[in-house]
Amino acid sequence: MDEEIPGRLSPYVRRPKRALLPGSPAPLPLRRRIGGFFVLRFLTALPDDLADAVAALLDPFERAARLAGRLVHGPALRGGRASAAARFALALHGFHWTHWQAETDGPAGLFTARRGDGPGAAGTVTARPPWGRGDPARGAHTAACGLRRVPRLRRRPARVDLVFADGSWLALRLDTRADAARLRAALGPARSTAVRGTASPPSPAPASAPVPAPEPGHGPDIGVRAGRGTP
Repeated sequence: MDEEIPGRLSPYVRRPKRALLPGSPAPLPLRRRIGGFFVLRFLTALPDDLADAVAALLDPFERAARLAGRLVHGPALRGGRASAAARFALALHGFHWTHWQAETDGPAGLFTARRGDGPGAAGTVTARPPWGRGDPARGAHTAACGLRRVPRLRRRPARVDLVFADGSWLALRLDTRADAARLRAALGPARSTAVRGTASPPSPAPASAPVPAPEPGHGPDIGVRAGRGTP
């Protein structure tokens, strides 16, 4: 499937550190980090820009709403910094940073999916930036993955979870329900993630054959006792 499907990384995936973005940008200076506090933003913007001042006051409520949404959504990425899921998410953040020189939650992308060749084989998903179509220098990131079965209470019509070869996974949010259905159809049936490090349950021991009871009139054979013969 060569169709590019629009979507974005789940906004509940945490942002990577600035040093991991393309070009390794320096961390924000302390003055800018303190200036981003909503009270200082409100006081600074109030004399000149009433809309920006109101937006600064609404910032804590937006953060609370995002936290509540994360609790309902559940985890959006599982895996360490070196996992395939983290590298896939970093590629999407890198596309956005390269184009806009700004950080964001849930960067957008275009996704192309291909199913694996054999039964049970992993497919591939390629992520590209949503701009620069036809540009040969356009970035891309391809990873082998399949569909992850989302728990029933966490399912959403536009949510698609990708599970990678190392067991890590992440959540995407497609633009529409139809886009999510096309991406699922391109990758094939979903599968649950295997918990690494767990042992399979022991197989039950075979049942022992029953011991036959002695026939009537025949006692057990005693044999020869020590020092004495049988009569």
